[in-house]
Amino acid sequence: MEFNGDVLTVDMNMSMEEIKEFEEFIRPRIDYIETVEVEEEGVLKSSAFLAILVSLKRTKPELQIPFLDKKMLNSQVHGKIHWICHD
Repeated sequence: MEFNGDVLTVDMNMSMEEIKEFEEFIRPRIDYIETVEVEEEGVLKSSAFLAILVSLKRTKPELQIPFLDKKMLNSQVHGKIHWICHD
């Protein structure tokens, strides 16, 4: 995780423990973050990561999360992963 100004950059290759830490870190700071960038290197280990991102977007709709907007990930391990985010 890297916090630079109003942009938070995270790696999608997080364990469940790291995802919990990510949520604990971001929730109190959500008002100060404008963009969450996701580094797509590595492997998506848990759908909980996507769930947290969607929850953040619902909490703060103006939050920019380009990774979610793509609605697709080309995983070297799992192939193409698609998701639908309902507002």
